[in-house]
Amino acid sequence: MGAKFSPIIVVIMLSLLSVEVTGQNNEPEVIVTDGRVTGVMIESGQTYSDSWNIKENEWYSVKMDCQSCSGTIQFNGTIIDSSSSSMQGQASSDGILELSIESSVMEEVGLSIIQHASDNFVSVRPSPSQTEVSISGGICYDLSSCLDYSRGNLDSIPEGEFTSPSFINGIVDNTQSEFFTIDVSKGDTLELSLVHSTSDINIEIYYQNQTDEKLLSGNINSSNQLSTNQKIGPEYWHFSEGGRAIIKVESQTVNTMWTLQRTIFNLQEMSVLQSNITSEIYGHLSKSILIDVSQAQRLALKSPYSGVEISTVQLMGGQWVESNSLILEQNLFSNVYVYPNVSAIRVDISAEVFLVELSVEDFSDLSQGIEAPSLAPIYKETDNSSWPIIELNTQSHNGQFTLPIFDHSDVYKIEIVGWEDSIHFVKFIIEGDIEDCEVEFIEKDQETWEDKETKVRTLASGEIQVALEVDRGTHFLRISIINSSNYNNSWGESIDSKQYTITTQYELVDEGEEPWFPPDENAEKWGSIARWFMGGLFLVPGIIALVLYKRNYHFANSLANKKKRLEWLKTRLDKGITTPKESRKFLRRALDSISTLEWESACEIWGDYDIEHRTDGVAIVAWKLDERLSKDGTSWPIIVGINILEGNWELAALRLDAPQGEAWNVTNVHPRFLANGEEIFLDSMVAGNIVFLTIEIEGSSQCVDIELNGRVDGQPFAARIPSTLWRTIDSEE
Repeated sequence: MGAKFSPIIVVIMLSLLSVEVTGQNNEPEVIVTDGRVTGVMIESGQTYSDSWNIKENEWYSVKMDCQSCSGTIQFNGTIIDSSSSSMQGQASSDGILELSIESSVMEEVGLSIIQHASDNFVSVRPSPSQTEVSISGGICYDLSSCLDYSRGNLDSIPEGEFTSPSFINGIVDNTQSEFFTIDVSKGDTLELSLVHSTSDINIEIYYQNQTDEKLLSGNINSSNQLSTNQKIGPEYWHFSEGGRAIIKVESQTVNTMWTLQRTIFNLQEMSVLQSNITSEIYGHLSKSILIDVSQAQRLALKSPYSGVEISTVQLMGGQWVESNSLILEQNLFSNVYVYPNVSAIRVDISAEVFLVELSVEDFSDLSQGIEAPSLAPIYKETDNSSWPIIELNTQSHNGQFTLPIFDHSDVYKIEIVGWEDSIHFVKFIIEGDIEDCEVEFIEKDQETWEDKETKVRTLASGEIQVALEVDRGTHFLRISIINSSNYNNSWGESIDSKQYTITTQYELVDEGEEPWFPPDENAEKWGSIARWFMGGLFLVPGIIALVLYKRNYHFANSLANKKKRLEWLKTRLDKGITTPKESRKFLRRALDSISTLEWESACEIWGDYDIEHRTDGVAIVAWKLDERLSKDGTSWPIIVGINILEGNWELAALRLDAPQGEAWNVTNVHPRFLANGEEIFLDSMVAGNIVFLTIEIEGSSQCVDIELNGRVDGQPFAARIPSTLWRTIDSEE
């Protein structure tokens, strides 16, 4: 009997198991965007449920976007609201809200939920002098995590539900305006977007410092309620000075609930980029980039947005020279070409919000890092190392006429090595974009440097061929555009370059015997004397340097026994014992000498420093000097000491920032470093370097912030003294 019914029992058990498994998976698919539930994929018979705690007098708002769904809200187990589009209300006591959503068909239900919001904002705009608690949070510390153009925009990326720090919630419970405060610092950019609204709404921004107030341009408004997951904005406000932003929220409808997404972007300091990588640069309002470059390089810039302003300056011979200014077009590359003898270029980017793709490209001829000159060297004694050399053992070479920089002619060097009687036959074939070009093969007389023989050829059968039998020595190949006046472009204009390829053929026939000459007896004698004499001369600079070092070292040791030299100098000036000129001379000599001492001993010579900053890698201190020590009698003299503890610095720059008033201008610095505006270019420093500088700055500000920027072991780095150096005690108070 049991064996007869066993198949039926097995079928029943499998059916029950199938029902159980199906039930376990009968849950709607939740759609989460940036950590927030923005919707559910629901089927007929499924129920989406959620619950959260709410306190007395707090408000809630649930908005749904669907075709056949319905939602209910229970408070402490009792149904208090139901709808197919939106539900909102206020809790009468502490409790638990439960949300349930069902649908008669399979569909995606969009959700926008404010779980709880309090009506705790003031209804009267605070005055500039009035203290008001500000809303904190929402600060972007890393642009790469806050912005991502792969999402299709440059809006800041929020994280979490509407109750997270990325959002601010509120309710206008009557038609009166409500206000809240956000503290801002100098250089901050505030981004706001409206992401939830149950009725009409208007948002305005005021800026306040301790004394003044002004209404800022730009606002966010909506005449109707927002659809589920709709967003208005973002809008941006930039603050050139510190203070606070007063946000005004108003609505003509009672009990309008709203949510703002907000992000604060801090001031973006200058950054240093490597020239061998492609970088994506995000930013707001403006950002400066410093790049190491060399000749025959160009910057290629592209943005997915039009209207991004680019301005550049180039460091030529220690001076900053203005370069291109341009406006990027959407997704089109623009080039900035490096001037000759330039070692660095600074790129200033400006736009409300921007993404710029930047790379450094090489356009050198023969890929040798240099642009071929237009003419052969005139004199035999001319250093010809800046002429690219054609290696005869390499069959193919690539060159180009870089038309945007007026490159219409390229001259290449050919070095022939062999025995005196050897025969050298050289042939060149030039192909590519050369329809309007000619090629000139120049054999030089190695004694007189005159043109011994020259052959000129033009296009024939799609290529240019030129061949010559030459002696050993240096010769030249010139490729040029016949009528370059046809190209009337301006410098840096975006036009295509003309590419060409050089193919070489070289035949060598060794003739005669390898030359060898026995040395002359007198040549050996006087050569030995000359070597000893020249060797002695090479020692003279070292002896002089040693004497100067010992002199500075003894002077520094004598200073080490005398403390508080700045106070001593002021006393001597007060008593008329010394003049400002003599005191400045003493300061310069002392600065040149004390770098040989230990850091602590060197600092003690000047007395207690006014401000200081120390990390594991660098120590920075500063003293303010008696203003009678300034060279022109009006600027403010200070001393800054820097001690590199770890790492190797490149492109190091000392910046003297004015927290208030106009920017400082460096008028004098010792030792003589390059200075421009408020920056002093220190170049390279290694671990163990100690440097003291006397700096004179002019401007209307009463204080200065000191920071050191550069690249440490290949990575961008900045160190800033957290304390401000005040010009006078009264200003500090």
